[in-house]
Amino acid sequence: MKSSSEFLRRLKTCGLTVLIAALASSTATSASAAPLPAPGSSGPPERVSIVDPEATPRTASLFAYLQSQQGKGILFGHQQDTEFGVTFPAESADGFQSDVKAATGEHPAVFGWDFGHDGYGSAPGSPTPEENFQHTVSLVKAADKIGGIQTFSAHMDNFATGGAFDDTDGGVVPRIMPGGDKNKAFTDYLDRVARIAKAAVDENGAPIPMVFRPFHENAGSWFWWGAAHASSSQYVELFRYTVEYLRDTKDVHNFLYSYSPGGGFSGTSEVFMRTYPGDDFVDVLGYDNYDSSGGSQQWLDGLVADLGMISRLAEERGKVAALTEVGVSGALKENGQNADTAWYSHVLAALKADPDARRMAWMLTWTNYGTGQFFVPYPATGELAEHEMLPDFRAFAADEFTVFSGGLSRSEVWQRKVKAADHAPALHVVSPVDGARITETRTTVRVRVSDAKVKEAWFTVGDDGTKQQLTYDAASGYFTGALTVPEADLVNTRTNLAVTAALTGKAQLTAQQQLVLGAKPAAAPGVVDDFETYADDSELRATYSAVGANSISLSSSPVGSGERALRFDYDFRLQNYTGITRRIEGDWSGFDALSLWLKADGSQQKLVLQLVCGGVAYEAYPSLSGTEGGNISIPFADFRPAPWDTANAERRITSEDLKDPSQFNIFINQVPDGQTTTGTIYLDELKAG
Repeated sequence: MKSSSEFLRRLKTCGLTVLIAALASSTATSASAAPLPAPGSSGPPERVSIVDPEATPRTASLFAYLQSQQGKGILFGHQQDTEFGVTFPAESADGFQSDVKAATGEHPAVFGWDFGHDGYGSAPGSPTPEENFQHTVSLVKAADKIGGIQTFSAHMDNFATGGAFDDTDGGVVPRIMPGGDKNKAFTDYLDRVARIAKAAVDENGAPIPMVFRPFHENAGSWFWWGAAHASSSQYVELFRYTVEYLRDTKDVHNFLYSYSPGGGFSGTSEVFMRTYPGDDFVDVLGYDNYDSSGGSQQWLDGLVADLGMISRLAEERGKVAALTEVGVSGALKENGQNADTAWYSHVLAALKADPDARRMAWMLTWTNYGTGQFFVPYPATGELAEHEMLPDFRAFAADEFTVFSGGLSRSEVWQRKVKAADHAPALHVVSPVDGARITETRTTVRVRVSDAKVKEAWFTVGDDGTKQQLTYDAASGYFTGALTVPEADLVNTRTNLAVTAALTGKAQLTAQQQLVLGAKPAAAPGVVDDFETYADDSELRATYSAVGANSISLSSSPVGSGERALRFDYDFRLQNYTGITRRIEGDWSGFDALSLWLKADGSQQKLVLQLVCGGVAYEAYPSLSGTEGGNISIPFADFRPAPWDTANAERRITSEDLKDPSQFNIFINQVPDGQTTTGTIYLDELKAG
């Protein structure tokens, strides 16, 4: 049992609730829970399959612990717990002061950090990059002394534009990969990440293990690595490149790697796995989801369905499943303004009740940036009254199924006898990525072969069986060659690229992917899509990235004009909105309206047409009440900033904005008390005019 938490529970059972706050703040944190059964010190070591076969002993032990912990209790985590808070000023942060500790008597079991805009860490108040670096390292070291588990995200600035991580312009992903003009800037960032990883050492001088969660929430499009700004194949190769650079080039061996594409998948594994980098590159299947519903049963049902799906995937693949970010969307509110004051208990009860969802290794919520934005409730401090959700958070912490710092056994987490398994030989094509358009007569082919001795490597194109040799380049670690395409063949046609590596002995490694030869036919000025130029549904889905769970396809009937339209199928049984998103470009300043052909489904759900320009998302809402197809024209003057963007609520689209539109999105939102849960709409002839 937990010392302080058990005390709280007994007090509540006896009805002595008036003593809870005082005891929670005064209970010593040195007392810890009875440890889990200690791993045997004799006999063969546990074997784990992880991304890094050369992982440090502590790192391999951490993975084995997280696997064994699943289903026994969920570790609670808090982002930047000892860096920012309500109960202490940021300038006095010493690595031990904590809102979670002030609220419950214990630190969190999991500490979240960030490598920051430039790779120097997550301390934006530090005057210089070096001080930022040193402060971040000191926080990690302090959390390790507490016994906590560390996880890092990375809100990287836009390497193409110099803007922040939410600046989605510039087509960043292909430009930071090998051969791209911003590759050096990206590897410089990763060099700084590696520096933090190696500088953050424990009392014995060993690197402190970290779970690295790069390029998170990519199923959405609010970051430059998101769905609208990188194809699935581009994302996969970016993730792989990052792992290989840190592990193999920089010799970082204290990382576990988390794939955390976001949330809202309606329990559909295909959607969650759409950008999965592969088992050799992922240790943790993560999931981020914030509740904007006020604790609705629908949101809880969707959360449980997704976590159950992820848990089953993790078990099948030998991974760890984790709720890598969760919380109330937009943060907790002031007293009297929170829709569900028992939110923590409701989430915990929903997870515990499901045999798969309860197998999350940890759940982490975001930072307490003072009273301006906080995700963990706080006790009375100074002139601030106790937050109204504190009793519920304490009940959550007192539950036997949640684990805080006092419930971590150092021997169980860090000192297990573990051996990491070697990887099987593998091959992947770094460039060009699957589905890429080849627009030049000469393109460099880069192939990575791992854990194998290669006698010969080559590629073939299309039906031509002629071997095009690949040569090993020691500087990059790739087998490289030149794909040459005559100018006359760059005419928007498809072909196959087949790569083969002959290994010592008779074994071979192969990979096949599709390429499109030639640029996509240029659309007329202002045209978003007429759906006529796609080779098939797969190319359509490569252009439009899904947000949430839905299905899109090309329809030959009904259509607005031409021969094909977009069919959009949605399902609201486990989500309350879904959509598709794509990048656009061009100068629209000469247009004053958006027109489209729409066949609604009579559902009266809320259709949202969203145009992102000038850094602002503007929306219009055509009706879905009818069932007859017809043309619609919406003046740009009628578009309004998205309701959640209160900072730009009074802004309107200007001709200057329309010079550089960056994104066009289509969402369907479920209306309150809507009776229809599934439906289909058709769209065509999306264009400015």
